[in-house]
Amino acid sequence: MGKHILLLPLGLSLLMSSLLALQCFRCESFDSTGLCQFGRYKCQTYPGEVCAFVIITTRDGKFVYGNQSCAECNATTVEHGSLIVSTNCFSATPFCNMVHR
Repeated sequence: MGKHILLLPLGLSLLMSSLLALQCFRCESFDSTGLCQFGRYKCQTYPGEVCAFVIITTRDGKFVYGNQSCAECNATTVEHGSLIVSTNCFSATPFCNMVHR
């Protein structure tokens, strides 16, 4: 009986962590239309992570690269030479990091 009582908190902890985890799109590289070209998966966030995507464009708006993932994330837009790197973070609903271009 004592073993079962010890397993209950562990089971509840695992259940809560799976309920709090968020399902996200994961794509190693998507094209300018948002379609995944390489490494299409789903991922599940760990504590401290959210759904995210990164888009790299030129200063004149030409698409260079994009990816989607589960990650620790800070929403930022940074200019690096002639490129603009935009990191976008989402945690509202499952698969909230869908790219609309």
